[in-house]
Amino acid sequence: MTSTPRSATGHSVPTWVYLTALAAVTLVSRLPQLLSPNLLLEGDECILGLMAMHLAGGHEFPVFFYGQKYGLSIVEAPAAALNFVIFGVGALPLKLAMLGIWIVGILFYFLAFSSVLGATRSFWITLVLILMPAWAASSMKALSGYITAFSATAVAFYLITRNDNLRSTPWLFAGGVSAIIYFSQPLWLPGLLPIVLFFLFSSRRLSFWFFYLSGIVGVILAITLIKASWLAGAVESWTAPGAGNPHLLGSFPRLLNQTYVNLTGSYSVGFAVHPGPVTAIVAYLWLAMLAVVVLLQIYRLVTRKYLLWSHLLFASVLLTLLANWVLLDRRDARYMLALNVPLVFMTGVELFDLADRYRLSTRRCVSAIVLVLALEAVSMNEFAQLTYMWWTNPSSGPSEARTMEKVIDNMRARGVTRAFAMNPLLQWQITFYSRESVIVRWKDNIDRYPAYISEVDRALEHGETVAVVGYVRYTGGLERMVPDPRSIIDVDGKYFVYIGAEKELLRKAGFRFSK
Repeated sequence: MTSTPRSATGHSVPTWVYLTALAAVTLVSRLPQLLSPNLLLEGDECILGLMAMHLAGGHEFPVFFYGQKYGLSIVEAPAAALNFVIFGVGALPLKLAMLGIWIVGILFYFLAFSSVLGATRSFWITLVLILMPAWAASSMKALSGYITAFSATAVAFYLITRNDNLRSTPWLFAGGVSAIIYFSQPLWLPGLLPIVLFFLFSSRRLSFWFFYLSGIVGVILAITLIKASWLAGAVESWTAPGAGNPHLLGSFPRLLNQTYVNLTGSYSVGFAVHPGPVTAIVAYLWLAMLAVVVLLQIYRLVTRKYLLWSHLLFASVLLTLLANWVLLDRRDARYMLALNVPLVFMTGVELFDLADRYRLSTRRCVSAIVLVLALEAVSMNEFAQLTYMWWTNPSSGPSEARTMEKVIDNMRARGVTRAFAMNPLLQWQITFYSRESVIVRWKDNIDRYPAYISEVDRALEHGETVAVVGYVRYTGGLERMVPDPRSIIDVDGKYFVYIGAEKELLRKAGFRFSK
């Protein structure tokens, strides 16, 4: 097998110039979203924000996402906490903390593939990854360890591919990083597996196997001990999806749709959001490219025109798809995030191999890449309009964050500091955006952070004035339960607030209490 020749390596350009440019493009390309009036943190992001607040305040150190025993948060929560200490608590510091972790991953991917493609070629393909719609929004979202898995996988790639001196120590660290990926989001491991196995087998050194497995076992033992002792009494309100798919053939169309939605990057938790027109075009182009590389693999095997890194990265893509299809029945788009990196770099490997075989000029290759980058840049701008809300405020109206602040102000102005949310995840948004000055719980009496439920229930039992909040179009029939529906406050036609709820009313509305 042969790899893509390292032509046009660009040694005349210092590495730090490439790294700085990649980081700058990443940040600038996200500005339309960060400055958009539609910017409003999702519920899961607010959970991470609250975790970071508690860490910054010295209250606790969250190892996993609240309410879970997976979704390692020892990277994302401290990064957000540091930003909160420096810049204050808010949506922008949280988003930038996540983006900072993602940028670290981007830089390590560039460095890792510089040894495969050469620095200049790796730079151009990494730019394509940066502007890929699939990562436009997800690169800044705290989604229970996904960004940690992205960057940890990049570090593992770097440690394995840049071990030019054939030392054992990088394998020890690569093993430890692999264990971190397992506890963060294990769906990234199938894509890493072909790279690990190839380099281990080709090294023909048992010491590398020993050090790699030692790193894995060491980190797994450490985190398992933490789970068994530190987290022994923690409430687990959210469990990982069950393994297994009883409807393999029947779920294949949904797998294709899951792949497409992932490539659009336009989704929120478990449901798709309508993408912009150019974003949809770019997603279909990547879906078509996925089909093309499948055909290329068949062609290479039949004609015996092997290309090492094309085969390795295709194995990463294939195993990621199979893991999602066979191991999971749920088809959430975010589960497919691990597909994107090997798909992009495999495309780059094939493009530059084509250029080398037919002696195409660098200008032609770069022109093709620039065309893709231009489309992706337009897509990036479309993400300024992306919202997971059912409907958005008009351009002449307040921003989404300002409307949320009005909800909080309405309650605080009436002396309310504890409330009940009719809609799931809304409790985390109000609690975070109010900096915990208004603590909100949902209907269930078991949730990710039990202290909030206890605090809200205590206020109700002690006769404090509490409120019910929710979305205007999703009231759950509350207007038929209250004595006077006109007492329900409408906030910008989006949220409602009802002040003075009593326990019997809350029971009728579906709230459950432990007492």
